[in-house]
Amino acid sequence: MPPKPKYTREELIESALELTKESGIDAVVARNLGNKLGVAPSTVFTHFESIEEIRQAVLEAARKLYNGYVEEGLRMTPPMKGFGVQYIRFAIEEHNLFILLFMQKREGLKMVDFIVNEGHYERIIQAAQKDFSLEREQAELLYHNMFTYAHGIAAMSATGVCSFSLEEISLMLGMTCRSMLIGMKVPRDEREKTMPRLGVSMQGSVESYMMEGRGESK
Repeated sequence: MPPKPKYTREELIESALELTKESGIDAVVARNLGNKLGVAPSTVFTHFESIEEIRQAVLEAARKLYNGYVEEGLRMTPPMKGFGVQYIRFAIEEHNLFILLFMQKREGLKMVDFIVNEGHYERIIQAAQKDFSLEREQAELLYHNMFTYAHGIAAMSATGVCSFSLEEISLMLGMTCRSMLIGMKVPRDEREKTMPRLGVSMQGSVESYMMEGRGESK
């Protein structure tokens, strides 16, 4: 009869999750887990049959942690912007877990499927319809574009290409969302009072331009 392990299944998963946070999912191997738990590497298979099973458990634990970030974002106003802020915040604070969940190569995966597979699609679409008085098709168009924009910022943050403060992220997402809503809901003539036409430059500050609805020059 094999000896009783000195740690629980949950403690093993937590150790594997910490390894992933520190060095990525490839660091989750028997030797590293044994060192972290202070046991012989072979004992890590007492609760799991393979490293692949342990990594799958890490994936599920990472998803649970990520969902906590999203729930906080969906309590913000508006929820769509809150989701974007928290999606990027997760990438900043847990970059290796973000890479595990959202930056793995998948052959043939379309962006729309990527967005739906994120897991919170219906709640965000319904919130956008309510908050912005949009039809379903409009809400989906807005969210697809906002998600793509937020994912770009998150990917740059997770890989260390750029750094952003939460204040900057909030301002960027808010401005982008407002711009998209103007483009979707306001007639062309009215849009051109608040957004310069192609080939036309803007004079003065953004604030004065938005307040006066003018300031264009050829």
